[in-house]
Amino acid sequence: MNISGKRVLITGANRGLGRALALACARRGAAEVIACARRTETLDALLSEATGLQTRITPVQLDITKQEEVTSAAEQSGRVDILINNAGIAVFGGVLKAELEDLEREVEINYLGVIRMVRAFAPAMADFGDGVIVNIASQLGKVNLPALGTYCATKAALLSLSQAMRGDLAPAGVRVISVLPGTLDTDMSRGFDIPKMPPLAAAEEILEAIRREDREVAIGDEARKLLSDLAADPVAVEEGFSQFRA
Repeated sequence: MNISGKRVLITGANRGLGRALALACARRGAAEVIACARRTETLDALLSEATGLQTRITPVQLDITKQEEVTSAAEQSGRVDILINNAGIAVFGGVLKAELEDLEREVEINYLGVIRMVRAFAPAMADFGDGVIVNIASQLGKVNLPALGTYCATKAALLSLSQAMRGDLAPAGVRVISVLPGTLDTDMSRGFDIPKMPPLAAAEEILEAIRREDREVAIGDEARKLLSDLAADPVAVEEGFSQFRA
């Protein structure tokens, strides 16, 4: 699906990849970008950067852990052509050391939040007979990094969930795309001293994946190499990643 002339809704649009996606969609001629964040004031920088672009940027307050806010956003926005489930958090500390309350919130946002969004927005797409849902997963959905063990698990679950969504929604003409970015230069990866992909470059690759309507696609050279390595020797990759413990 081409972005031009489409209405696109993005969760977690106030920073990082979400903000880059909002700007990339606007530059490609989206009719409207509905930019969602828990606090609309955090979208001010995005709105300022989008000044001069022809696309309408509509800020919407949305905490995807709250069903009432998800329902309100769906009622306020109406049918969208493209839903990008981008909002997510990462809890450090691994399975044994992280606080259980933090892990529960991670699941609420990274997994249950996506379910809430799809249940709220997919029916209108299905009734119309067209639409694209994009779930932002991660290369770490394919192999676990123990220091981020539960985050990786939520992304692995999201990949499986996307398959379920494809099965549910394909008969109604709604396509579901899973994207697996490598390490991005965002707040989430601030503590990692490794090469990082600029969010805008990742956003451009994701828009190409939407245009092609891929089912599941690695984003960036790092992620593509990881998937190749996993295909060649998954045990070696797992053992290598297991060295990065909490």
